Amino acid sequence: MHIQGFQTQFSRSILIQWVLFLIISGALLILFADGLRNIYGIGQPTPVGLGLNGLILALFSLGMMRWLMLVLRYQREEKALQQCHEAFNQNPEQTLDSIPKNSLIYQRVRTLKAMNEHHADIHHQALAATLVASESTRSGLLRFVQNTLILCGVFGTIVSLSIALFGASDLLEHSVSSAGMGMVIHGMSTALSTTMTAILCYLSFAYFYGALQNIQTNLLSAIEQFSTTQLIPSFQTTPNSIDRQLAGLLKAMALLVQEMRQHSESVPELLQHIEHLEHQQQQHHEAQLHATQQLQTTLQQGFRLPKA
Repeated sequence: MHIQGFQTQFSRSILIQWVLFLIISGALLILFADGLRNIYGIGQPTPVGLGLNGLILALFSLGMMRWLMLVLRYQREEKALQQCHEAFNQNPEQTLDSIPKNSLIYQRVRTLKAMNEHHADIHHQALAATLVASESTRSGLLRFVQNTLILCGVFGTIVSLSIALFGASDLLEHSVSSAGMGMVIHGMSTALSTTMTAILCYLSFAYFYGALQNIQTNLLSAIEQFSTTQLIPSFQTTPNSIDRQLAGLLKAMALLVQEMRQHSESVPELLQHIEHLEHQQQQHHEAQLHATQQLQTTLQQGFRLPKA
């Protein structure tokens, strides 16, 4: 039995996509190394292009490291939820002993158990909202990176255009200035490279950030469904649950009375069989006693023994 709609290996499939993304990106970097070296202006007059692109890539890498940590965490949460579901179906009393204590489902079961022990009303909507709010705080850095990546590209473009303007002013001051023309070309190429880097990083990060949100939705929806269908009914006592338990008890009692009635109908037949066996046993005992008496008479006559 599984939780309906819950994909137990969803985070693993996203991790496989991420690994494939790294492999393909590395292959493309190696394949187009010469063209990228020209685009990003390695060896140009100033290190502004490398610094801006490095800033964008560092921000992207920071966000992906946090993304990877969250995906691995949700992978453990999926495994813990599956273990909890199996343990609850086998023995509800020992559910907490079978799952990690730092998992979300462990905290949910412990909370429901504590509320049940204190005879408190269980408000599922409040528990679900609290869990969603708690998990949304973990992706704050990812939201910041996603919103900042495209702005970094715009910032790089502005800085690069400023460099190009400085080069253009120098070019205008001197009718022929190779340094001014170089700065103009350098500024324009840097503007294009930073914009391209920011867009590529933004698209990649947006895809994997969306995949992380899907992983989170898959996990949290499964936790709430499991809580609604199995956990809360076992910990919360309501008039409807009492009525259902009473109906089940009456049904079991009806079956028990029916079985007792069937057994009571077979009692006379059983007593008759016992009387028949007792009569046979008595006849067998009398036959053995008669045979013993005959043997005793025969021995007395044969050995001429006095009668007792």
